[in-house]
Amino acid sequence: MKKITASLFAVFILLVSAQAQEINTAKLDSFFNALSANNRCMGSFAISQKGKMIYQKSIGYSSLEGNNKVPATSVTLYRIGSMTKMFTATLIFQLIEEGKLSLDTKLDKYFPQMPNAAKITIKNLLNHTSGLADYVNDTDNKAWITNPHTKAELLQNIAGKKVHFEPGTKQLYCNSGYLLLSYILEEITGKPYSKLIKNRISGKIGLQHTFSSKANESENTEARSYQRTTSWVKIKDIYFPNVIGVGDILSTPTDMLAFINALATGKLVKPESYNQMRTSEDQYIFGMGLTKVPFYGKIGIGHGGDTYGSHSVTSRFDDDLSFSSCVNGANYPVNDISIAILSICYHQPFNIPDLKPVEIKSEDLDAHLGIYASKQIPLKITFTKQGTVLMAQATGQSKFALETVSKDKFKFNADDIFVEFNTDKKEMILKQSGRTTIFVRE
Repeated sequence: MKKITASLFAVFILLVSAQAQEINTAKLDSFFNALSANNRCMGSFAISQKGKMIYQKSIGYSSLEGNNKVPATSVTLYRIGSMTKMFTATLIFQLIEEGKLSLDTKLDKYFPQMPNAAKITIKNLLNHTSGLADYVNDTDNKAWITNPHTKAELLQNIAGKKVHFEPGTKQLYCNSGYLLLSYILEEITGKPYSKLIKNRISGKIGLQHTFSSKANESENTEARSYQRTTSWVKIKDIYFPNVIGVGDILSTPTDMLAFINALATGKLVKPESYNQMRTSEDQYIFGMGLTKVPFYGKIGIGHGGDTYGSHSVTSRFDDDLSFSSCVNGANYPVNDISIAILSICYHQPFNIPDLKPVEIKSEDLDAHLGIYASKQIPLKITFTKQGTVLMAQATGQSKFALETVSKDKFKFNADDIFVEFNTDKKEMILKQSGRTTIFVRE
């Protein structure tokens, strides 16, 4: 795994005040062309307005197998990660509307072996207030989820871990809740999750490129996952049958826009259900399958999703502007891509960034090489080099390349990592997602 931290969920976008006008598609093209020319991103992007598609763009490759380079297109299939949860929540609310389930139904009706099962409700599972351990992220072995596991093994993993808090007292993002919801859907309907997606969502609104329960790389048009070192290097992603209903769906940006627009306009659930899905209580961030995406005084509704190799987001704003992006190779902050798209759409100040890499000599990296440990977290990071590229590898994780900012400063855009070395003190300062950690060379 390439990440120091990993999750199956989403990005959030910054806040200010704006209004959509005619979209500057030429500027969007310039931005995406700059990303592509400088090997900063591979993926597909789409924008709709009032339900009509007004912009599509694909850059880079869906597959780089030897000399066989397959360019990404508008029908390339991407793993959408936790955007899958929007589909699972939609199916749950459909069953609620049919009287087959309620938000107050207790988990012990289906999985009495789970801790606090008699207290946890369907609502707790939907809005991440169950307190259950997260079977994807609550582990030091990040490679565990990349290997096949049976349903019994997945359930035992959840049942065997200590809970974080009593149900309904806090909110903490939890993939386990949505795995349980997908199994509950299957038990109530007697049909596999993939059939529910096909019959109740894809077939209903005409999604031609959206599928669930497909094993990794089982589709010819499926994008493979890459990270950037001195070139694009394929990485081992999550084994997707482990995350059915959680983060496994294959789709395209255009299908995702069709889905979010259909959901918001009453074509999949009643307006009352949609309002429940989108509403977050009190101080909570997440609703029931949907979350807020604030930008310039506006509030988008949608979700995002990160696997070990894909990064996706879809959101619909109150002026009926919707955007979706699916990335299978990130060498630039994926959240910044979303900010750029929306800034251009809403005519906010935005300059196409200079994306050319900073060049240094190989010997400039020698002072930083070695193993660094921290008293703050139980993690060691080993730094090596490949030519003029500084490579990092955290305990139990795959090696990844850092981009040079200066001789002592480096970054890894895909995971918002910034690294600064103090060679006199033999220290390395790591900043990620607002957190600062000091490491000392052994």
